Amino acid sequence: MIAVLGEALVDLLPAGRPGLWRAQAGGSPANVALGLGRLGVPARFYGGLSRDGWGRWIRDRLRAAGVEAAGPFSEDPTPLARVEAGAEDEARYRFYLRGTAFEAVDWPQPEEGVRAVHTGSLAAALAPAADEVWGWLERLEGAFVSFDPNVRPGLTPASFRGVFWERLDRFDLVKLSVADLDWLAAGGDRDAALARLRAAVPWVVLTLGAGGAAGFYETHEVHVPPPRVRVVDTVGAGDAFTAGLLAWAEAAGVVDGAAPDREGLAAALVFACRVAGLTLERPGADPPTRRELDERGGEVCEA
Repeated sequence: MIAVLGEALVDLLPAGRPGLWRAQAGGSPANVALGLGRLGVPARFYGGLSRDGWGRWIRDRLRAAGVEAAGPFSEDPTPLARVEAGAEDEARYRFYLRGTAFEAVDWPQPEEGVRAVHTGSLAAALAPAADEVWGWLERLEGAFVSFDPNVRPGLTPASFRGVFWERLDRFDLVKLSVADLDWLAAGGDRDAALARLRAAVPWVVLTLGAGGAAGFYETHEVHVPPPRVRVVDTVGAGDAFTAGLLAWAEAAGVVDGAAPDREGLAAALVFACRVAGLTLERPGADPPTRRELDERGGEVCEA
């Protein structure tokens, strides 16, 4: 089972005319958990969830994908993120977290059977959720740990840079975007920051937007082109990519200690590319099911 730690919220997306918004369940870690469930990977989500209508909707959506929501559960409202189109069709977010279920504490503790953990994003950067996430990881021994910093400039505190770099030895996989890497480098050299990552973390995956993705596992290095799809929006595509990576890692035994060779690394990136590609074709964070992937994945990204 893969445990996913982090935030669940509701994205408000433009709905065609000024002042009209469409609600979509979101939150990067919750999106990853949903993606894993739809791909048939046993997963459990840990993070603050409201008992309000939107919170029940998020839980029901996860449950429909086979993902258990472990809580904690809160009487505070569901956190929100307003999504707008930024430069080059990249999504921009404005978050509303204070006084919401995002601040719920006393998370359930790790249970037996957790083979891998994925976390990152706002819950790993902002207290009190960050205290819960890092405490959870400290109490868990022997599990494969995947991390996506998913930096939100203007909201992710500068102190998170130090937290990230100081804890590299805890991660088995770091997946991040070029924008994340530049932020973590704090204006320094991107290549030097990537080299530092690669020296400390066995598996690093760098998403390059229209440039595809690059994967590094020890001495192996692989690049895959972007998916061939008509992009509807980019919301949730990176999280779908992460879910694809983890699903492949679970099936290939990487979460249990197997080391992929160059061909395996390429296969992981292609699989993740396919999952992300199908997500790009529809609005909001709506990752594909295993059946959809089997039917159309080969059209999207070739091995």
